[in-house]
Order: sequence, then structure tokens, then C-alpha cells
Amino acid sequence: MRLKSGTMVWMLWFFLPLLCTSAPSFAQRWEQVDPGEIPTVRMLNDVWVGASISDGRVDLRIFSVGEEGTILSSDGEIWEEQESGTIQDLNGVWGISPENVFAVGNAGVTIHFDGDTWEEQESGPPRDLNDVWGDPTGQAIVAVGDSGTILSFDGDTWVEMGNNNHWDLNGIWGFSPRDIFAVGVNGTILHFDGEAWKEQESGTITIQNLNSVWGTSSDNVYAVGDEGTILRYDGNTWTDASGNLSSIAALNSVWGTSPCNIYAVGESSSLVGTILHFDGSSWSVQDSLVSVFSDSDVIDPLKGIHGASIRNIYAVGKEGFVMSFDPQDDAFPAVCSTSPAHGSEGVAVDADISAVFSAVMDPATVTGDTFTLVAGSDTVEGTVFYSDNTAVFDPDGNLAYATTYTATLSANVKDNLGVPLENDFRWTFTTQNEPTDTDGSCFISVAR
Repeated sequence: MRLKSGTMVWMLWFFLPLLCTSAPSFAQRWEQVDPGEIPTVRMLNDVWVGASISDGRVDLRIFSVGEEGTILSSDGEIWEEQESGTIQDLNGVWGISPENVFAVGNAGVTIHFDGDTWEEQESGPPRDLNDVWGDPTGQAIVAVGDSGTILSFDGDTWVEMGNNNHWDLNGIWGFSPRDIFAVGVNGTILHFDGEAWKEQESGTITIQNLNSVWGTSSDNVYAVGDEGTILRYDGNTWTDASGNLSSIAALNSVWGTSPCNIYAVGESSSLVGTILHFDGSSWSVQDSLVSVFSDSDVIDPLKGIHGASIRNIYAVGKEGFVMSFDPQDDAFPAVCSTSPAHGSEGVAVDADISAVFSAVMDPATVTGDTFTLVAGSDTVEGTVFYSDNTAVFDPDGNLAYATTYTATLSANVKDNLGVPLENDFRWTFTTQNEPTDTDGSCFISVAR
């Protein structure tokens, strides 16, 4: 997306030591792609990264769009410029797969890539479009733009969706086709519930322009914008989530892999690029963890960020600037929090047991064989399921009172690209003591 608008983002994960359920830490490194390998010096406004697994190997396909119809494509090694068929600035890009990608831009331009060529689509009024998003199944594909423009793609044409907002909209993201957020200038936040778009109050939190929105679920959504604005939605209200950040001129894109692994990119007050990371507890500046091809060792202003996994993250920006995330050590998905927390006492006997991962996991690997609960040598029977970065063990009945349990997630649990946990992850907790019988009949008996 454009600087005034939002851009798409993505995130990375962390390594978590065994039996630790606090925010994980990991060795990381951002590296600029050699400018000599990038076939443009135009501004790149957005990036989308797709990946698939073939014969145990991850196949990447990266698309970045920018000024004057610029489109770059890469497999992670070679960068090539593609013919877009337009000279309009392209501001947003999103794909269902590397063979089904959409890009939007100025003057109402919408184009589609079928795996071979880009073709322009009819989109109606020539208002600038700033971002595009769709759900993974393609049931909903929506673009937003200036003057409150919201367009939905029905498989053949783009159709305008009615709403009462007339502010420019810069970013869009959804959890499902019936749960979509759009953000824009002057703190504008809209939500679609499957029936209609309605404005949500950012209250007195901000009147700053909001440029991008992304979340892990319908009750964990982040919006970022000018002056370092970071807002979080908990399913009911939006609150300031920026913490003690300072010297940020604009955040242009936000994206992540889980509640404890979120990135935002933009530019600092000194007009150089900046990268922020959220570990589930606080935001930190990552600028010192960057290697660039310049004597000044500064990052160019960044416009977009996105990735396919904890290993494959790209950020783009000014003058064809492209960065990739290069972990200094092997990057494994990790557990960043558990419920109950490790070492907890007095846990309710009817509690569910859950763990939140730093990456999107493969649900097929989160099973009763890989997520277990024991008390000593006794195995607890239960149902295991995975949703929204979270694995849940639901015991078939109440747990025993005053008993210590050990929960284990095995290293056979893998992320969406087949990367396993580095080690088995275990944590323990102790249930509450059995309540004393103080019902009425007992009291009367004693009274006698």
C-alpha cells in the first residue's frame, strides 16, 4: 500500500526454552537483498509471500508491487520484473495461491495473475484502491480505497459494497468472510459482520491516519498508523497498545504468525526505515538486527511486510528496497504461553489445558498422540483440537483434586510448512484441594 495508506504484513516466531512459558527469544537477522538483484529502483508498496511443500522442500513465490505498475516476482533466489499492463501505481497485493494473485492501485486499477500473465479487471469508478485482502478459500476478496470505496470480487467482476463512510480507507484484513476490518484516515475503523459495514469507535485513542490492520482472531486485531500509532481490538473495544515507543513517524504495515510474533514496519522520525516486533508482551525496535548494502547502515523507509512461515519473511519499501528475514540459527516454532501456566497451583479441576504457538501449525499434527496429559503414570483421556494458533486438550471428565499433572507437546507437532518443535515441550500444574463440605445439612448436624 501507499505511505498514506496501509500495507500488508507478516511475522516471525521465537525459540522457547523447555518448561518456559514466557515470551520466547530467538536469534534473528534481517538482511537487505542485494540491490543489484532487484530490477527496479521504484517504490515498492506491498508484498505477498506464498509457499507450498513439494517433496519435502518449500517452494516460495514472492510478489511485490509498487510505483508505475511495477510488479516483482521471486522464488527467493532470483528477482524478475513482470509486465503488469498498467502504468498506475499499485498499492496492494494478495493471493490465494501463486497462481491466483490480485493487485490493486490508483485510478481503480485491479489486476489478476493466473500463474502466467497479469490481466486487468473491471472495477467501476476510477477511485484509488489502496489494499486488497481475501480469505484463504477465496470466498471473500475485498479491496478498499479512497472516499470510503469498498469493492468485493464475486468471481467475475468487482462490485461496490455500500457503506456510510467517506474517509479514505488504507488497509483491510479479515478473520473470515463475515468478520472483516478496514482502517483509514482520521482513525477510521470499519467492521463487516457478513451483512453490513459499521463504523467502530477508536474513541479518543487516535485521530491519526491508520494504515494497516491484521490479527490472529476476531478478538485479537491490531491496527497501525501515523505517529507510531498501534491499536488493539479485544473483541469489544480498541485500546492503545503502543507501550513506550517513541520517535516513530509512521507505521505502514502490520503482520504476524501468532499473538506472540507480530511485526510492524514503517519509518522513524528521522525518515529512515524501522522494524518493530511484538513478542506477546511488548513491542521492541529491531533496527539494530539489520544488514544493509550501504555505508550508512540504515534502512530505507518500509511500506509492506508479509511472510509464509517463521523462516520466510520479506519487507519492501523505498527505491526497490527489499529485506528478508534470515535467522542466525535454525528457526523452530515454539510455545509462547500455556494455560494453566507452568508451575500453577490451585487449578480448577474442570479446566481445559491449552498452549499458544508462535507459528501457524499444521492441525493434522496436533492430536491425542502429540498432546498428552498425565498424572504420574496415569494417562488422562481427552479430546485434542487446534484453532487460532492454539492447541487445546479437553479432558473427558474433571481432573483429580490436589494432583500434579504434566502436559506434553511432542516434537512431532509441526508448523504449516512442516517444521517441527525443536524438542518436546512440557509443563506442570497442580489442581485445587478438594473443597470442605459446608452445605446446609452438615451445618445443622454440627449445630445439634
